[in-house]
Amino acid sequence: MAGNERQLQVLAERCIGCRACATVCPAGLITLADSDHRRTVRFVAVCAEECDRCVAACPTQAIHLVSAAAPAGEGTVLDFALAVCEDCGAPLAPVEMLAHLRAAVPVQVQADAEGRDWLALCPACRQLGEARQMAREALLTRWSP
Repeated sequence: MAGNERQLQVLAERCIGCRACATVCPAGLITLADSDHRRTVRFVAVCAEECDRCVAACPTQAIHLVSAAAPAGEGTVLDFALAVCEDCGAPLAPVEMLAHLRAAVPVQVQADAEGRDWLALCPACRQLGEARQMAREALLTRWSP
């Protein structure tokens, strides 16, 4: 084992499956796959990269890099249920991630233009709702005296 290798430790009870760590890992050592309304996140056991981007990106402080003094095993695999869009039923995001966002985002900005919970809608349905609202406003403006 090289001297710069570190163990990637993941606190499963804190991870929300948000994909932030996988997005910033320059070596692709953290991967995720969505299938059958589930998200699987795989973390390697040992990281030889010289960065800590995954640690910095994690919104719940679920990832830690520690000296790899002993063999680390196979790594960590976490599985999350995906919530579905309330409008179209498409897989949306891990239930844990949505709960985290609901707690972090001010209540007054959690609704779309039609007053629906935008965290429960996929991006396409959010965009469609906003377009409908804009069309209604344009019609009202056009036909107003």
